[in-house]
Amino acid sequence: MKWLIRIVIVIVVLLAFGLWYGWSQIGRLVKFGIENGTPPVVQTSVSVSSVKLSPFSGIGVIEGFEIGNPKGFTGPRAVHIGRAEVALDTASVTSDKIVIKHIHITDPEINLEAGLGGTNLKHIADNAKSFASQQSAAVAGRDGSSSPAPAANSKPKKSIKLQVDELIITGAKLSANVAGIVPGANAKVTLPDIRLTNLGSGGAGISPSELTAQILSRISTEAAKASASGSLKNLLQGGEAKLGGDGLKKLFGK
Repeated sequence: MKWLIRIVIVIVVLLAFGLWYGWSQIGRLVKFGIENGTPPVVQTSVSVSSVKLSPFSGIGVIEGFEIGNPKGFTGPRAVHIGRAEVALDTASVTSDKIVIKHIHITDPEINLEAGLGGTNLKHIADNAKSFASQQSAAVAGRDGSSSPAPAANSKPKKSIKLQVDELIITGAKLSANVAGIVPGANAKVTLPDIRLTNLGSGGAGISPSELTAQILSRISTEAAKASASGSLKNLLQGGEAKLGGDGLKKLFGK
């Protein structure tokens, strides 16, 4: 009887270790997913220093998140987020839609670079919108539209759907550079807090690419508002002369 008890104990220990090891790798899996899944959406480089996520509470931290600049812009990066706190509804992880209770981003560094073709943020946001539209078209094709059907031996990929109850960005530091229009010109300003709620709250949810597009579009909008006052207004006055009377529209697409 003792040998049976010992075997059971060993099995329990091995199972516990396996579960612990599996959950301990979840941060690496999320990091891998961000670094490999986001670049095709924004059409530029994306990197993450680390991801720590508790499988029990669903609370985690993403550190050192960076989005590089798209082609045609000289700065090393467009966005740097030192720290973002996230809270998942752990019960939703295995469902069709993953529910994120909140995302809190504190003191991100946003490098707005303007050129004759618009800003880097607008380019990235447009890339994300385009990617989301292509995904929606592909899904519609699989559901019976006139789009070409997938090959017989191919399996349609199941798209990830999200729901974000609340996303808050506080203390965003915007550095504006219009060197391509006004050589040597740059300015810094702190953007007002950004709060988005009930993203993907409908039954269909929201795709990661759609979420990325909405966030970047909102940041670009706030940057455009900031350009109308303070140091950015003074900075862009020279750019207005270079671009014509509708200079801000050309820069921000507004």
